[in-house]
Amino acid sequence: MTDSGMHAPEPYADQWSLLDDFMLVLNLRLYCLYKYHSWVGLENNLQNMMGLAVSRTEFEMNLARASDAIARIHLSGEEHADLEILDSVFRARMAATATAQGTEELPVLRLVRRLLLDGFETDCLLLAFAVQMERRYEKIFAYLQDDITRRWPQAEIAIRLFARSGERIADYIRYFAPSGVLSRYILTGGNGTDQPFSMPLVLRQRLIDELTGNAAEIPQGFMDLSKPADPLDPLIGADFPMKCIDALLPEAADRRLAASEHMLLFLVGGKGSGRKHLIRHAACRRDRSCLFVDVREFLDMPGSIEEKLGEVVLETLLRGSLLCFSEFDALLEETRLRDLHLFVQALSQTAAALPETVFMTSARAWKDTHLPKAIVKADITLEAPDEEERLIFWESFLAGVLLEPDLLLAELASKFKFTPGQIRHAVHEAVGLIGARGIRALDAHTMHRSCYAQVVMRLDALASLVRPAHDWGDLVLPDDQVALLREACDHVRHRHIVYRQWGFDRKISYGKGLSLLFSGPPGTGKTMAAQVIANQLHMEMYKIQLSQVVSKYIGETEKNLKLVFEEARSANCILFFDETDALFGKRSEVKDAHDRHANIETAFLLQQMEEYDGVVIMATNLLQNIDSAFMRRISFVIGFPFPDAPTRRLLWEKMLEGGAPVAPDIDFAFLSGQFRLAGGNIKNIVLHAAFQAAAANSPITMKHLLASTVNEQRKNSILVAREDLREYADLVF
Repeated sequence: MTDSGMHAPEPYADQWSLLDDFMLVLNLRLYCLYKYHSWVGLENNLQNMMGLAVSRTEFEMNLARASDAIARIHLSGEEHADLEILDSVFRARMAATATAQGTEELPVLRLVRRLLLDGFETDCLLLAFAVQMERRYEKIFAYLQDDITRRWPQAEIAIRLFARSGERIADYIRYFAPSGVLSRYILTGGNGTDQPFSMPLVLRQRLIDELTGNAAEIPQGFMDLSKPADPLDPLIGADFPMKCIDALLPEAADRRLAASEHMLLFLVGGKGSGRKHLIRHAACRRDRSCLFVDVREFLDMPGSIEEKLGEVVLETLLRGSLLCFSEFDALLEETRLRDLHLFVQALSQTAAALPETVFMTSARAWKDTHLPKAIVKADITLEAPDEEERLIFWESFLAGVLLEPDLLLAELASKFKFTPGQIRHAVHEAVGLIGARGIRALDAHTMHRSCYAQVVMRLDALASLVRPAHDWGDLVLPDDQVALLREACDHVRHRHIVYRQWGFDRKISYGKGLSLLFSGPPGTGKTMAAQVIANQLHMEMYKIQLSQVVSKYIGETEKNLKLVFEEARSANCILFFDETDALFGKRSEVKDAHDRHANIETAFLLQQMEEYDGVVIMATNLLQNIDSAFMRRISFVIGFPFPDAPTRRLLWEKMLEGGAPVAPDIDFAFLSGQFRLAGGNIKNIVLHAAFQAAAANSPITMKHLLASTVNEQRKNSILVAREDLREYADLVF
């Protein structure tokens, strides 16, 4: 160590040179402490070291030490001068190193700067680090502390080493209070007592790793660090919330440990709404990193909330980063009220060490009532993107991707009320699927399937997913009915033109959904037509289980219906109500509580129908039983007539076409003319005949079809006599 009297102090080349010089200063201070140290004689050393007894000599020594309340009061003037010279040279070189230009900041000095440590706190940090690096100090401190088990320096001896000469020892005990920087962020373990003088100076492992260059990227599983150099997707459609953040987020690059106020920006929005994306952009604009803490994982990690929050704050201090608590709504659940109280309490205790701006993201608003005065909270709500904004996201995320002509981005934006995150994930999955299949262009079917993969459905208990298996060619209906079904599909495909481009959404505030009522006898193709629509629109369809929705308990039916429509609204799926007159039946005159409750259910269902802007398909066998109020709200009423003879023949032929072996003796004219059957009955007959033929290892014959027809009619309480079969009677009877 050189004198700096004539020359500017030379900066340290590395951290180890700095530590070597600190140990020179430490050694001199230790010697002075040793020179005037009062200890027990050798004859009583064992008793003292083991703590089994207190001898007269030890009693007198402790009494003398208790009266030693002034730091280094026994040192001579020459000893004081030597300490001052050595110390001033060391601190001058350390200051020169901290202000040196063009050199990488030493880890220990970076830690001092970010924790805003004063001289005494810096000495304690270096002392703990030196003892960690040099094991020879263990015996020295055990000796000076009169206890072989105390190998680490304790707070009392640290004060006696580094307190300014002539100052009272008691004035320094505040440094080791639980709320102090040393106790909260630098030292670990404690001594298991409430005596600050006895606190051991043991450096946290996280700081040891940081000082020795062995620190991992992120030491805890619930934390994630976003750096300015990390790639970011473009910021789209978030001008207003970004302006709010820019206005509230200070431009200063350095946080202040003792700042009087801290800004808490509370971002409310659904999952995938871009809350974290906004924060990353805001931090990147200021060339700052941001530490993201997943609150759900944070709560599940072992340890107290106070301890874990201390680790989080320490990490932000080490990295000089902003801080964001994501998924904060985990603390707003009813079962987490106690954890919320503890978290706010711990946040209040660490307020002085928080970054100048703290972010929180949540799906729910938080009516904070116990935040400390030092924290100013501002709420920023991220509204769900409208159709026009969603189209911008679709166009941005699919830029450069080759699209098939059947994939219309405006239709996707109209159909799926997605957040930006959901759109991005859907695009990523769809592009990955076509890439794995070696397909160049993205088609509508693949894109829709990927969209539905982003939706969380909770309809399993109240509805069942119907896989569409039919197309236009499978429908056997009059041309007028088919034309109406195609018009209904056009309402969904082109709603973005009518409502958004032509401005009808400003004229119609509700009732924008598409509702279809299919009426007709059983087996006339109502369910098949619903599947055709779902197939053409590339939409998922859920068949509502009325037995699970309708409840005898007051309010349960409404609760189930609300869940059905809420889930369908978020997933944009088709709701299919079969035997719908059970729910949509006519309201009756109120004669008792049962009638009143039934009418309330009907009114609630009417309300849900008006508010739902998706697709609802209802099927009924009894059109006359449907309440007139529903009829006014239905977009299309399509009748499914009982098939006439030519239509029945077409149904027979379609059911038997394909890969099944069919004998040439099938008389389609006789089957369609003699038996008045609906399409569902014909399907059952052909399927039963096919199994008979397979069992006999033969083609499907007229005999198989007639035998199955007789059985099907018998199920419906219709007896087929021998004369009804005419020339084919011998095949059955």
